[in-house]
Amino acid sequence: MRMQSRIFARLLGLAVCVVMHGAHAAEPGVTDTEILLGQPAALSGPLAELARDIVNGSKVYFDGVNDKGGIYGRKIRILTMDDGYVVANTVKVVSHMIEKEPVFALMNMTGTSNVAAVLPLLEKENPPLPLVAPFTGADLMRTPPINHIFNVRASYGDETEKMVQHLTTLGTQRIAVLWSNNGFGKDGLAGVQRALDKRGRQVYADAPIEQNASDTDKAVAALYDKRPEAIIMITAGAPTVSFIKSYNKVRKGMHFYTLSVMGTQATLRALGADGVGVVVSTVVPFPWDFTHPLAREYRAAMQKAGYTNLSFLGLESYINAMVLVEGLRLAGRDLNRTRFVAALAGMKHLDLGGFAVGFSKDSRQGSRFVGLTMVSPGEKFTK
Repeated sequence: MRMQSRIFARLLGLAVCVVMHGAHAAEPGVTDTEILLGQPAALSGPLAELARDIVNGSKVYFDGVNDKGGIYGRKIRILTMDDGYVVANTVKVVSHMIEKEPVFALMNMTGTSNVAAVLPLLEKENPPLPLVAPFTGADLMRTPPINHIFNVRASYGDETEKMVQHLTTLGTQRIAVLWSNNGFGKDGLAGVQRALDKRGRQVYADAPIEQNASDTDKAVAALYDKRPEAIIMITAGAPTVSFIKSYNKVRKGMHFYTLSVMGTQATLRALGADGVGVVVSTVVPFPWDFTHPLAREYRAAMQKAGYTNLSFLGLESYINAMVLVEGLRLAGRDLNRTRFVAALAGMKHLDLGGFAVGFSKDSRQGSRFVGLTMVSPGEKFTK
């Protein structure tokens, strides 16, 4: 009888182990040797030049983690799929990552309208599919906080507040806004107006521009006729370059202020001499700062990997990967989405080497850091 009891106990224990292993294996994107992350990216289309910096920045950090054994023995693999910065394509890509090649979490998704379109898909999953560090500063992803979405970068409101503060301190009166005719542009325009409202001011003039820059001349004419002193540009990629070049043909000396998404060498190359004097907001430290620990680490990692192109977006993507990896570590060996979300939410203060990120139960905004830099001759940024 005792022998039968012992045999039964062993069989029961084995059955429990099998069940637990099956439950563990069922966690999307997680195996004993791998963690699969999804990364929709605008590898083609108007933001293609920006996407390369984003993809490379995260890859370099993940490769370094994998070279050291990964996270509890699991290597990180990134499934990157091109969405061309087209909302419908983003929905298709994310649907594929959920249904066909289940990923554990998403990261680095670009575009306000793109992220907004896939929110229902993320929420249909049980538990919801986590999204870490989307490249958007829109309030939609921040207020009220969405439990499974973790924003690392400062908001567009933070960026426009910094620009308006700077301009009004200089005594600039006629502040105009050029905005992309999409959710990103409308959110940024609203941010500029809020910043001016605080100072008893209004947007002096504004004009929309299509993401393909097809109506650049119309936008230039609309703002040129108003004679603004400065133009804040809520644009990314082609419209930024097209508008500045076209405006400079009809009037030299305009003070252009652009959001952080412009901070790439590709944009500087496209602008050439027309870029000199353009002010760019930044949401990460200056990548070329030899005194900043995180900037030094980023440069060394990129150099070791054979990449010569450095940028604000590249450093931001590198930071995003650091935050995600820390969340995976804190979630523990028995990884699942619920533990991962709880781990990130409990990350009160993560010092990445002179750059701090922190979340809480009531906030999914990791950083509010905003700086300003200027484009100087030779296609360079200066502090």
